[in-house]
Amino acid sequence: MDRRQAESLPPYAHENCAERVLVIITVCLFVATIVVSLRFYVRLVIIKKFGPDDWTLAAALIVTIGAATVMAVSTKFGLGSHAYLLSTPKMSKFLKLVWIGSIGYCFSITLMKAVFLLQYRRIFPLPNFQRLCNISLGFLVVWAMTGTLGAMLICLPIERNWDALASTKCVGRMYFWEAYAIIHIITDVLILVMPLPVLKTLPLPRVQKWVLLAVFCLGFCTCAISVIRITTLRSSLMETDVTWTMPTTVLWSMAEVLCAIICVCIPTLRPLVTRLCGLWRRTFLEANCERTSTRAWSIATCVA
Repeated sequence: MDRRQAESLPPYAHENCAERVLVIITVCLFVATIVVSLRFYVRLVIIKKFGPDDWTLAAALIVTIGAATVMAVSTKFGLGSHAYLLSTPKMSKFLKLVWIGSIGYCFSITLMKAVFLLQYRRIFPLPNFQRLCNISLGFLVVWAMTGTLGAMLICLPIERNWDALASTKCVGRMYFWEAYAIIHIITDVLILVMPLPVLKTLPLPRVQKWVLLAVFCLGFCTCAISVIRITTLRSSLMETDVTWTMPTTVLWSMAEVLCAIICVCIPTLRPLVTRLCGLWRRTFLEANCERTSTRAWSIATCVA
């Protein structure tokens, strides 16, 4: 950029939010890893049962870390800065990383939906309900293939996805991602309400039943984040300053996956909470007994 071009830039041209993006991505990945690790500890060490839902969650976490890492690397190629400061080769690398990250996002949210359904199959061994879960899993496979192929082939030839000098933009890209996000929200809601009728029939105390109901309803936080995310898509995909507007969508996508991970892990952590409460109780009682014994010994010594 020569001196004349630099002088013509607006005062905010050198704004950069890349550091904030990196911090939020790191925090989200850290929290997700901790929550999943606690779940795996319960399943492997306490219960000693590691099922298909756990393996799928492990795959989802790996894919999420991969997609998040790609977006973190993209900050080196312009994410968080203004597009008019970037060279053409740098913009092309940025667009390629976004393309890879979007495919990773498709896999990540699909795997998270599968975790919920597989967990339902494990918790509720009812033939009709399991049949419904199997049908939903079949739909997820088709939906995942459609979403992945759509993300890859929305612009043809494929190189056009990251061609910064393309004379025409892929207008269909925006409509594809908006339609994909709407179907994503609808399937989220359907998956979340699936176990509610079954919960009402479980022979559990009313308090425990309401606690379970509240845990499942936490998943609606994920739906709320998905709705917020969909409102950011148009600015991310259609604005010319895409490197500056896209961080909002990236961060809401991370928050969405993180919330889903937390929601699917909370119901499995009860044995860990029970063990910690028991340990705390024993520690408290032992300390209390020790203080009582010491006090009694002191009194006895004084009397003697």
